[in-house]
Amino acid sequence: MRFISTIILSSLLAGCVISSPQKAQYKAEYSHRQDIRQHTVYKFNTKPISPSGKSYRGSGNLTTLFKLSDKNASKIQLRFDYPAKSLEAVSLDAQDKILDKQTFTLLDKSADKPSDSQMNYFYLTKDGQLVYKTRNCTPDMSIGCQWWAHSLFITRNGDMAVHYENGSAVMLFLILPAYGSNEYLEIFSKAPYVSGIMP
Repeated sequence: MRFISTIILSSLLAGCVISSPQKAQYKAEYSHRQDIRQHTVYKFNTKPISPSGKSYRGSGNLTTLFKLSDKNASKIQLRFDYPAKSLEAVSLDAQDKILDKQTFTLLDKSADKPSDSQMNYFYLTKDGQLVYKTRNCTPDMSIGCQWWAHSLFITRNGDMAVHYENGSAVMLFLILPAYGSNEYLEIFSKAPYVSGIMP
């Protein structure tokens, strides 16, 4: 009887919480995504078409995700060198003047996480998405892990979609499992080039 009571109590206490307010929009855009490798140069507005309503790294301003200064920036330009596995990201003002610049290494999806914590990188998947993930696991009275992930892809309209997910899984007192995750989507529209200025 005590064993059965323990099982029932564990089932009641175990939690699973998932929040995905833009799930339908994400599914619609993701199913019609384009391979980012179709082009070598992209330009996007720094502000999303519709904010996700949540604050996290990269939300509300695309410059943050690419570690660029947002001062006076209205657009960012991404220039890919696929053979060299590199990405140059620059922030631009309204007249396409370069304000800040960062270089990223493009890693294969199967590559190990770089040991250099100062290295700028994205994983480039086989289907042409940019992915950045971090994870932290801390054993104590419970065993728990947290993760944060950004997936960037080109929409059917040529805009930049940024899908963000954070979650946690824990085994409370090594007995009770609990899981939670949140997902958000923001889309940054492609930006036109200023007349007479081309990449």
